[in-house]
Amino acid sequence: MKRRVRLLLLLLLGFSTVVCAQSDSTFAPKYKRNVVKWNMSPYILWSSRDINLSYERVLAPYRSFSINAGYFELPVSGFLSDTLFMKSISKGGATLSGDYRFYFKSRNRRSAPDGLYWAPYASMHYTYFGSDVQILDNNVITGSFSTHVNLDIFSAGVEIGYQFVIKKRLTVDLVFLGPSLSFYSAKIHLSGKYQVDEENEYVQAIRDYLIGKYPFLDDLIQKGEIKTNGVTSSFGLGMRYLIQVGYRF
Repeated sequence: MKRRVRLLLLLLLGFSTVVCAQSDSTFAPKYKRNVVKWNMSPYILWSSRDINLSYERVLAPYRSFSINAGYFELPVSGFLSDTLFMKSISKGGATLSGDYRFYFKSRNRRSAPDGLYWAPYASMHYTYFGSDVQILDNNVITGSFSTHVNLDIFSAGVEIGYQFVIKKRLTVDLVFLGPSLSFYSAKIHLSGKYQVDEENEYVQAIRDYLIGKYPFLDDLIQKGEIKTNGVTSSFGLGMRYLIQVGYRF
């Protein structure tokens, strides 16, 4: 994960150096070219602990770049019938992203950072969590297991958004379409002991649900116990949506 973070930081640093070198000076001396923002999307969708901040710098009347970074974690608690996902043992993570924006000159009445834009972007999300799963108050199912997961997501794509500038200072930035190609990598450590009565229909229903949601549990149920590590990687399609509120200066 550290290598991916360093790689993305180097790419963003090189990207920032290039785009800053291309900065256009055709602005009035007091033109407000900077915006600091709070990205509300992770806070609303995932966790109140997910605090992400963004900085946008206007380079030319219709071009800018932005960098977003912050804390990132996913919720891991839940409840189904007799299966309880206990409070996580540990959880945390980080996110980092950047984009280069082209504001539509023919569509927008004012210069950047106001109006409709499109932008190529790249993002990295890293999160980890550990949780306990326990079977409750049932004579035919007993046992528990614990798991620790590290998840990396690296995405690159193109986004379309609109930024409103209110009274020259306040901004509301909406990314409403952002398809991407994403690379997912997960490392899973699982340990525990689990016993079931295979002939009980109620048990079978819960078992089918668990295996459907967590295929790696099949070995755990069959053998009664398991202690293993695993790494899995895959490519997939992703989508980016953002709601950001900011201050322009």
